[in-house]
Order: sequence, then structure tokens, then C-alpha cells
Amino acid sequence: MMPGAIVSGAMSAKQAARVFLERSPYVSWAKQLPAFRHPAFTGVVHPDLPIWAGEPNPPPEPAPGSHASLPRIARLAKTETEALPEFHVQTISGARCGSIKDVKERIAAASDAGASAILMVTGDSGPTKVLPRKGTTGRFDSVRLLKEAAAMRARGEVHEDVHLACVANPSLEGSAHGPGRLRAKLEAGAEMVVTQPALIQSNHRAWWDAVKAERLHLELEVIFGVTHFNNVRSLRFWHGLCGVEDDAEGAEEARVWEEYERTMDAETFAFWRDERLDLATSAALADVDGDGVHLMPVTEEGYAGVARLADTIQALASARSDRKAHV
Repeated sequence: MMPGAIVSGAMSAKQAARVFLERSPYVSWAKQLPAFRHPAFTGVVHPDLPIWAGEPNPPPEPAPGSHASLPRIARLAKTETEALPEFHVQTISGARCGSIKDVKERIAAASDAGASAILMVTGDSGPTKVLPRKGTTGRFDSVRLLKEAAAMRARGEVHEDVHLACVANPSLEGSAHGPGRLRAKLEAGAEMVVTQPALIQSNHRAWWDAVKAERLHLELEVIFGVTHFNNVRSLRFWHGLCGVEDDAEGAEEARVWEEYERTMDAETFAFWRDERLDLATSAALADVDGDGVHLMPVTEEGYAGVARLADTIQALASARSDRKAHV
């Protein structure tokens, strides 16, 4: 069995908590490097976004099928390969695939480049699912990508030790859909789920309780997403991104952020803001039914905050792994 391979779809009790850090395309590599150099982070997530702005003089959006359009893991610079963790999660977005040929080529390229996991996403900017259309100009949703990747792995076109992963949005799905979407992705081949941040706590808890009630967490790894909010504007950005901008609970949290940002001095607000990241990470790693955390700093300030808390994150992950081993 390959190191880190999934056992019966879920993380074994003895496996350490996963701590993923996202490699942003919109923040310079120099600003991300201090965080990635810390041993707290056991994996890196490469998003699948149009322009890699972190590179010097980024080129225009590459044409489909060109080398520049390959998944990021296939185009890493030497400084990245030397600093990044060994576990690479490469995202594949259906929105960036114009045909089934594109889908297969991009999944195969990620596998051939050494991806440890391939994270299949629809790639839509909002909560509405975009179903695939017939022909070569359609969009491909995450379920179809998962099915294709699973079939490719069965045929030997994807390395057998590559984990197939998906995304869940508990803040939205907890109130409307429950674990139905996750169940469909599990049936399509998902072995790992990476969640969006717990923006609406009540919905997140409802989703997680439903997942555990159906024992889905025993069939795949669950990695909880955590992000760093710089200010109330970034909080509202995430609310819109995850489709919960009209939620009353979220509106109240935004009101608190707005008040604190207005009334606190800059140093006090920065401390309070970083403390939110610490608390969210602590909560994610304290849950022994989960399997780890995915940190999404997004901005320069976010990466600086993650770097400041890296020692704490490492200690939390270690303590959580010790607790899990005794469950």
C-alpha cells in the first residue's frame, strides 16, 4: 500500500491530521513562502483558476490544450518544489474544460505530474450547479468529473494511489440539501471532501450532524476549510462566493466585524482578526470525526497571519492526532 493511501475510504485512526495550505494564484510567491516553509503544513492545494498572477509578468489566459493551460502541479518552479509539502492536491475545474477531451487530458496531466489527490469542482462562482451539456462546448459538473476520473483510474490512466476529492459547502447545503450532494459525489467516486469555510455556524453543524448520522464520514476523509478574513469586506466576499449573502446569521456576524473594525485601533483589530483564524482552526482540528483542515489565506495579510500562527497550528494538529489515536 502506498504511503498515505486511504483505507476503506476514511482516514485510519493512527494517521496524523492533514493540514493543507492553499497556494494562491493572486499573491506573490515571496509572500506565501514563509508559511509554506513551516513544517505544520502537510499538503498544498493548487486551485484551478484562469490566470496565475503570482508569477512575474503573467501571460494572458492560455489557450486550451497548450502547455500553459496544464494544471499548476505540472508547471511548478524549482523554488516551489523545494518548499512545498510532498502531498499535492490539484484542483480540476469543469468550468475550464471545453470538452471531454479536455477533462481527460487535464486529469491525466495532474496524475502524471505527481498529484497526491485530484480535487474535482464544477468551477461555478455561485451555488447553482451547472450540469454538463452535450457536445464539446459544455460545462462539466464535479460529479461527472469524479466519474470520469474514477473510470480513468480503473483503466490505469490515473495512478492507483491518487485520491479522488470533491468540495462541499455546508453553510449552504446544511439548510437546503443536507448531505445529498455529498452522497452523490461519494457514489461517483469521491474519497475525500474538502469543505468551504463554516460561514453560517448553524448550517455547518446541521450538515455535519447529518453527514455523521448517515455515517458518510466513515467512507471518505473530511477536511474542514478555514479562511482568513482581513476585514468585513473580505467576510462579505466569502458570503457571496458561498451563496449565503442573504443569511440572517451571516448578516449579524458582518455587523459585528464592521463595528469592531470601526471602533478598534489597527493593532487590536489585527489581533482579534487573527484570533478568529486560530479559533476556527482549533475547532476544525478538535473534531476527532474529521480528518484535518484546509487553510485558505487568499491575501498577503492572510498568509502573514497563517505564518504567525503556524506553531500553534502544528501543536493543535499534533494534539488532535493523539486524541484520534485513542478514540
